[in-house]
Amino acid sequence: MSGKGGDVRELLAQYVTNLEDDVFAIQNLQGVVGAVMARYSRAETGLRETLLREFVKEDKLKLAKAYKLIERVLIAYGDDSVGELEGAHLSFENISMLATKVIEHRRIGGSPIEQSTRYVRYDFKDPERGYHYYCPESLKDTPGEAVFRDRMDRMFANYGRMWQPLNQWLERHKPVEEAVYDLGDMGSTYADMADDKARKVFERTYRNDLKTKACDILRSFLPLATRANVGLFGNGRFFQHLISKMMTAPLAEASHLGRRAFEELTKVIPHYVKRARLLDYTAANERQMRRLVPRLVPELCRSGRDSGIQLLRPDFENMAGALAGDGPVSAQRLSEVWADEEECGFLASLLFTYVRAPFEVIRQRVRRMSREQRLEIYDTYYGERVTRRDRPERGIEFGYPYTFDLVTEWAVYKDLMRHRMGSIQFQALVPDMGFHMPGELEEAGLGDIARETVALAEELFAYLDAHHPTEREYAFLQGHKMRWLLGMNDRALMHMLELRTTPQGHPNYRRTSQKMHDLAVSLYPDRARRMNFVNHDPVFWSRSDSEARQRLKEQALEGDETAS
Repeated sequence: MSGKGGDVRELLAQYVTNLEDDVFAIQNLQGVVGAVMARYSRAETGLRETLLREFVKEDKLKLAKAYKLIERVLIAYGDDSVGELEGAHLSFENISMLATKVIEHRRIGGSPIEQSTRYVRYDFKDPERGYHYYCPESLKDTPGEAVFRDRMDRMFANYGRMWQPLNQWLERHKPVEEAVYDLGDMGSTYADMADDKARKVFERTYRNDLKTKACDILRSFLPLATRANVGLFGNGRFFQHLISKMMTAPLAEASHLGRRAFEELTKVIPHYVKRARLLDYTAANERQMRRLVPRLVPELCRSGRDSGIQLLRPDFENMAGALAGDGPVSAQRLSEVWADEEECGFLASLLFTYVRAPFEVIRQRVRRMSREQRLEIYDTYYGERVTRRDRPERGIEFGYPYTFDLVTEWAVYKDLMRHRMGSIQFQALVPDMGFHMPGELEEAGLGDIARETVALAEELFAYLDAHHPTEREYAFLQGHKMRWLLGMNDRALMHMLELRTTPQGHPNYRRTSQKMHDLAVSLYPDRARRMNFVNHDPVFWSRSDSEARQRLKEQALEGDETAS
């Protein structure tokens, strides 16, 4: 492979990891690789030959040609799949936990990683920024800002007041002399440690074990205004969709972050995010649904109630009643009754995020609606679709073999919602369904401080609801309960339940996942029992074994570095 301008092999080697094999990686082509790969479908040659012939001239990339090709394919031809051929990394820092979920709710094509409340303490106070929480811009220079900061400061101060006493209680509950960690050849107890180096390894494992347990307990008292960092990798189509959704979000912070993401990604993958915009269709549908639902079903828009975790089933009793007295049941009649039951569930899914009621209560109400009322829901939810890109929200994904109506604390939702092979909807975050109070705090003598923190959050929520309603959810605590809907198929449920019941997981989402598996077994025993890595054992010290394994890995790495 040689030609004008010298050895083309040397030239091509800058952009691919090998020149001969049929499997190779691409390098040094960010912003251009999408254009090169887009030619796959219409070029007779392979990628290396296409790259050399069409996109490299002597020693330079033909950037103008690449950009024109991408623009023509994405804009003129509308070939969205090309948007998945280029990717970028993006960071959001010091944003609220509330905003992180607006980002992570977009689950196809992106891979997020979020700062973990398990490893980070929030009792520190920055000399300039104060405690680690986000104050909405809309509150700046208003009386609400003083109220917001006062309650937030007191909540974070209480978090700090609880930290050391809780850690001391955990030390009494598990003294270092009684702790057991499998540290390989070093032994498993503190008494086994033969020298200072081994004792330091054990002590570090013990400190981290207690720290992560304390963090797991105290995260319930972190409000959704708590600042967090999110790192994100995604392809162009994902980012275009994400930015559009963020720009359209009711949360002002998310809308601002969407605009900032657009500005920064335009610097690295400009042609892939060019079509990102505020979605007038989505915004209009949201407004219309929020007007329709209180008028159509006002009784479903009041205070919520805790109904635990339920696995939804068709209402077979209602179906049997509809078929009774008709003599032999024809296939046609059975089909009609089943179709109506399915439609009631589907319409209940469309209403779910706009009401404050269990799914089954919504479905029963839909069942009593007239044909005209049902059509009104359809017309409003789907809105005026002008192009195929005007797509309704996730309520129309209803119909999974497993659909769970869950009331859990927000922290459990936070961990389970990130599984991308499923569909999630959630109702308004209002702290009227209660708070999951960690039992360890009462035992540690911290119950009064804990209850004071919850009261402060609910007091702030009420104030914001009255004066700044669009910002009220910043006062919602991770331990407050919320209602959400989760639909999955068997493969996705198997992955989630087997992962989220491992010993190193948080105890609360482990219990939730164990309950979900129990319900799945009751419905489809032969399928659910084959999710045989679901762990049903109770675990208190979630990170003990994991921390011990981490020390062993560190020792192995240290040995490798010494040997080299």
